[in-house]
Amino acid sequence: MTAIVEKSSAREFKFDPHDLANEELRHVYRGRNNALLVTALTGAIAAGLLGWGINALAGIAWYLWLLAATGWHWLMGRSTISNSSIGLRLSGINHHIAAASLAGAGWGSAAITLPWLDRSTQDAMLIIMLIAVNTALPRLVVFLPVFFAFAAGVYVPLVLMLPFLENDSRRLVAMVLVIVGITLWFSAKEIRRVLVETLLKQISFERASWEDRLTGLGNRRHFDEKLDSGWRQAARLQVPLSLIILDVDHFKKFNDNYGHPAGDECLRQVATALDNCARRANDSVARYGGEEFAVVLFHTPMNDAKNMSEKLRTAVLDLKLQHEFSAHGVVTISVGGATIIPSPDAKVEDLIKLADEALYRAKELGRNRIEWAVVS
Repeated sequence: MTAIVEKSSAREFKFDPHDLANEELRHVYRGRNNALLVTALTGAIAAGLLGWGINALAGIAWYLWLLAATGWHWLMGRSTISNSSIGLRLSGINHHIAAASLAGAGWGSAAITLPWLDRSTQDAMLIIMLIAVNTALPRLVVFLPVFFAFAAGVYVPLVLMLPFLENDSRRLVAMVLVIVGITLWFSAKEIRRVLVETLLKQISFERASWEDRLTGLGNRRHFDEKLDSGWRQAARLQVPLSLIILDVDHFKKFNDNYGHPAGDECLRQVATALDNCARRANDSVARYGGEEFAVVLFHTPMNDAKNMSEKLRTAVLDLKLQHEFSAHGVVTISVGGATIIPSPDAKVEDLIKLADEALYRAKELGRNRIEWAVVS
């Protein structure tokens, strides 16, 4: 599946194949209670046939093995469904594959007894096996590693026993395998298409909740989340966290005299200029509100953050957007910033307050300038 990636300052939204794999795995286990019930009932009938054709002890032993193998797979499914944040690490995948393989082998082991059964009992056992297995496979096929593990557990013993079966039985098994294979292929394609559409809708909803619609930058919710997570991480690692808050100078005059469409276009161009300056993976630019923007710089000391502030100011100045109602003749920004290594008694609101006060000083001292908070 080709990844679809769209870069946004609000977040890096991507159609991650791991997200699809996780959703596929959860889909595999939905409705597993019904599958467990089907297994228990059909297994009981099969155990009765084994008891009739061989002996009761063999039937009981096989049935207990089937329930144990299927039960582990069912428990894996319950934990997967209940954990919406499941991640597909290699060890996790291997556990699911092993559980599916054993669940399949629970049925596959019954095939080993077929040569010791008479013809009518043999055919009845094959029909029960195919009914039980084909009930599970259409859902399992969505996640191929689990599907192949389950199918191998069932069909490898069955195929190995084919030479010991009568011709009619062999033909029956071969015909059913072909039909099931074709059906499962088309079923898997359709289910996968639905899952992809579902994930794309989720990405669209996520983007709408984190992105400012006018500028394409992160919105206030995004800013709050990035600043909070950056603060906690900086506190844990004891590294500097820098915050820049900036304001488009005399934007109300610009909006009143040039009109709201021109004001919107001004904000869009300013946003693009700011976003082009903050290109590191941990840099985050957001629309703070109105004509205000904010930049969160994780693990960035004061001198580097000041240099970034100057880049931001110069980038907007270089746009040369006419603003005859400003003393500078073009659109400019005022910038306030602060840098803190979070201490146990400090709060993230302290950083916001320091940067906001620095911005106020920049505007008081003539605008189109940078002021930085002095942290005692």
